[in-house]
Amino acid sequence: MKKIELDPDQIITLKDYPVYSNNILCDYFSKCKQGKEVPFVPVIQKEIVREYFNDTLRKKLTKFEKSHPKANFFMLDGSHRTTALTLSGCKIMVVIYEKDEDIFEAKKMVGKGQICESETLNHTLKENCKILNIHFSEKPYFMTVEEKTTKMSKEKKVPQEITEYCTKS
Repeated sequence: MKKIELDPDQIITLKDYPVYSNNILCDYFSKCKQGKEVPFVPVIQKEIVREYFNDTLRKKLTKFEKSHPKANFFMLDGSHRTTALTLSGCKIMVVIYEKDEDIFEAKKMVGKGQICESETLNHTLKENCKILNIHFSEKPYFMTVEEKTTKMSKEKKVPQEITEYCTKS
């Protein structure tokens, strides 16, 4: 399993706009400000996911790629973490799932706090890709973590305490 740092324009986020809990976002943001590590974000390379997309999503992804050449990974979990890391100017630490064994290895990291417990750990790589197909079929659009965070800021969906901190910095 590969562990790397990514920028927010390299990750295609889930369609959960805005994040559902400002309290969780604030907790992660506070950890980021203090320089504390947050759990890895699980991702799958775009080319693997594409194989499981329906024709409509493949076409939309191809169009998206033209204006987002760096976005090479789909996030499986971690909207609050990626948003907090982006707002605090930090890189996003990810684990890349390329085979089922990577997911098995990630399960072992939960007890150490390096990966968050999530439903994605109960599925194979293929099943996670099929879930992404269903997920994006409901609302067929793509955006990067960077775009989502910027949109949340512009639309005042970011808690006031975070906005004040970012304005001062």
